[in-house]
Amino acid sequence: MDFGAIFYIAIGLIYFFGQAIGRYKLFEKAGKPGWAAFIPGYNHYIWLQLIGKPAWWVALVFIPIASTLVIVAMKIDLARAFGKHKLKEHAAALFLPFYFFPKLGFDEKVKYLGPADQQKNIPKKSGAREWGDAILFAGVSALIIRTFLMEAFMIPTSSMERSLMAGDFLFVSKVHYGARMPQVPLAIPFVHNKIKLGDFTMKSYLDFPQLPYYRTPGFARVQRNDVVVFNYPKHDIEALPDGAGKVKPTSMKENYIKRCVGVPGDVLEVRGGQVYIDGAQGYQPENMQKEFKVLGKPGTQFVTQKRIGKGKDLKGKTTRFVEYTFPQREDLGFRMLKAPIRAFVKEVYNYSDNPNWYINSLENQEFTLFMTDDVAEIIRKNPNVSKVEEVTKPKGQRDGGLYPALYRGVNARAFAEMFPWNIDYYGPLTIPSKGMTIDITDGKNYALYQRVITGYEKHDLERQESNGQVKVLLDGNPITEYTFEMDYYWMMGDNRHNSQDSRFWGFVPEDHIVGKPLFVFMSYESDFGLRLGRIGTKNVK
Repeated sequence: MDFGAIFYIAIGLIYFFGQAIGRYKLFEKAGKPGWAAFIPGYNHYIWLQLIGKPAWWVALVFIPIASTLVIVAMKIDLARAFGKHKLKEHAAALFLPFYFFPKLGFDEKVKYLGPADQQKNIPKKSGAREWGDAILFAGVSALIIRTFLMEAFMIPTSSMERSLMAGDFLFVSKVHYGARMPQVPLAIPFVHNKIKLGDFTMKSYLDFPQLPYYRTPGFARVQRNDVVVFNYPKHDIEALPDGAGKVKPTSMKENYIKRCVGVPGDVLEVRGGQVYIDGAQGYQPENMQKEFKVLGKPGTQFVTQKRIGKGKDLKGKTTRFVEYTFPQREDLGFRMLKAPIRAFVKEVYNYSDNPNWYINSLENQEFTLFMTDDVAEIIRKNPNVSKVEEVTKPKGQRDGGLYPALYRGVNARAFAEMFPWNIDYYGPLTIPSKGMTIDITDGKNYALYQRVITGYEKHDLERQESNGQVKVLLDGNPITEYTFEMDYYWMMGDNRHNSQDSRFWGFVPEDHIVGKPLFVFMSYESDFGLRLGRIGTKNVK
């Protein structure tokens, strides 16, 4: 049993027995059997009697989300049943129940007065106090639901297009894979990792103290081909793009969403853009997008200028823009491209949100489109198009850009020479599983897994070579083998040529897993407006 489990089991026992002892004394004061406080279900039945609520509420205690609202209300009403009506007392009942209720129970001056609605001479609440109680109740309930049960997320980029679109709002379950206990207790509620006011950006949390990682039991493990929300692994060495700096606490890293194509122990390889697991062809998402080169027919115009408008350039100055379009562009899900007048073509995408097509050369009518095979067939039938061909990088063409500065201690050029991989031909490599042992003196193993060992499993690792002899030190001690302490996953976007994913930043540790998307509850993007047809969709499979 690891330290995180021991820590939270200890906290849980304190929390449970503190409340149970408090209720034991309070039950006795109300003329009920004290031992009932330790019997699940029956203790809630007695509790409901004391606060004057119907017995059928017991069923609500065991229903997810509803139980959060009910328990919050029951704790406040239990405090009121013993004459505690102040806002600070209600806050103590919610945030410190393991201290507050025993304190009431052992205080001889505190008496049971009956359900609050039956008491006489209750202090009249002011309007501000009514609002305070409502905000406290709603805030605590929402915080518990957001932390342990379910949270809303918005898709910011097109890396999962067309399975999930930029602008999709999702409900994400945190209980499917087990709820992760909060790691940063001193943080502003309902704010992820930063506060941004104009040009000013600051962290929304304190780095210290940090609590150990622990995940409650879930309904399932992450399965191959699940769509998963997780924390971006690289933000402890790569600063947030908007000035908030590097993020060390795991749970405060930015949230990403991709498809899990490889699970612990899998041998993964990408051949010609297709994923293979243990030598067998893997699952291909229905809406998987590829990169295609599109050539217009000579003497025709596949892409045309739509209109000229005004907008902000990269420096925030107002300027005039050219907007580019092509037939059926919006119907087929492509966004408008725009560029400042007299700009070079390569600047076009800098002024468009989540571009999913590029202009390579207007003069030569040459374009790049990211699309599914079905959409590619529609484009081929356009009378102004002469050729549509899939783009893949040839095997053996090294792409050093896949791993810049990711594998600390291993030069990016040396890594690229050791592994001549690119986004279409990648691997094979083994995804680490908890308990798996490797020969760490092997140069390739060291290069592939040293980030895992140092960045995620928090060890010091050093490789020394002298006279042809290799020596590896783990926390100062010589080793020849290393056994992994966590499970890891391999995540890729369904938009395979337009996705920053595990091919660029490596494995996703189990402690970075946030949850499982359930469904889209709203979808809006400026290019397409409100997409009513996507609401309720389960394209998260």
